[in-house]
Amino acid sequence: LQEPWGFLPPVFLVRKIIGPDAGQLYAMKVLKKASLKVRDRVRTKMERDILVEVNHPFIVKLHYAFQTEGKLYLILDFLRGGDVFTRLSKEVMFTEEDVKFYLAELALALDHLHSLGIVYRDLKPENILLDEAGHIKLTGR
Repeated sequence: LQEPWGFLPPVFLVRKIIGPDAGQLYAMKVLKKASLKVRDRVRTKMERDILVEVNHPFIVKLHYAFQTEGKLYLILDFLRGGDVFTRLSKEVMFTEEDVKFYLAELALALDHLHSLGIVYRDLKPENILLDEAGHIKLTGR
């Protein structure tokens, strides 16, 4: 378990210690039930349900979900490349080729969601993550 990144809700880097995926790194999103408004509870349940249903190479995968009396936990893909917002703030700019590549993958992810009747309403650089190979994965925060 590592300290949370600066996201709300907090996201921790965790390592699975048992099972067939032992040693695998994941991102763990932690939500306090008491601090969730009714609207946020509905959104969180919808996000979980969507992530269970969706299987696409450019959309973050939900591996596990569980809860305690006071908290909800979502165990998601960990992506070493960080998010596009942070990359843009650290680099002067992406090349035109990089932008075309990212937009093509993003279009495929959105098309897949739309084919399932899902409208993604929170598209922003912070919700586009990059893996170690330079591919994008769409997430929700």
